[in-house]
Amino acid sequence: IIFSYVMIILKLSFRWSAMIENKVIKNCKPGYQKKRFQKLKKGEVHIAFDIDLHGKNLLEAENLLDLHLPRMQMQGHLVGLIIHGKGYGSGPEGPKMKNFVAQYLDYNQDVLAYHSAQQKDGGTGAVYIQLKNIN
Repeated sequence: IIFSYVMIILKLSFRWSAMIENKVIKNCKPGYQKKRFQKLKKGEVHIAFDIDLHGKNLLEAENLLDLHLPRMQMQGHLVGLIIHGKGYGSGPEGPKMKNFVAQYLDYNQDVLAYHSAQQKDGGTGAVYIQLKNIN
């Protein structure tokens, strides 16, 4: 009987962690048009750049985003894809990189909107972003 309870707890724990890892992350900041956000959500945008954070720790990821996002913005490349992974290797506390990226994008004033990617572009392991036009 104890073995059965342990197996049930393990199955529920795995399902809970899978739900967290596959959660869609999104934010449409005030002033960004809803129709444009819907296109971003559907992946109906030209992706001008991508940044792959696989294999990076959180500090390296922050430095990479701090370096590349302003550069892309200055060059007029305003729609991109950030590949953060699904977090399967993050352990029981859930997907660290994915959560970090969502928080980073929330607080970055140059990001107008973001949404988890369509399956063809990485699904919940990547996110489309729309940068503010400064030119």
